[in-house]
Amino acid sequence: MQDYLGIVVLVTSIWVLIDAKTIGVKRGQIQGMGNMGPWGWFFVCLLLWIIGFPFYLAKRSEFKRINGK
Repeated sequence: MQDYLGIVVLVTSIWVLIDAKTIGVKRGQIQGMGNMGPWGWFFVCLLLWIIGFPFYLAKRSEFKRINGK
């Protein structure tokens, strides 16, 4: 079970990195805790997945709106 959880965390963290680069996420675009670049989001999701992944999903629409995607 732990192996599957580790794979899910790794795969979704890689997806966050790729998605953040695709939609043009850059540090300084928003204020507050979500002020990170793609690699920052990747490491937050990798190390604190239970908090980082849902937080990225919540901020994703804001980044898309800012970048016109």
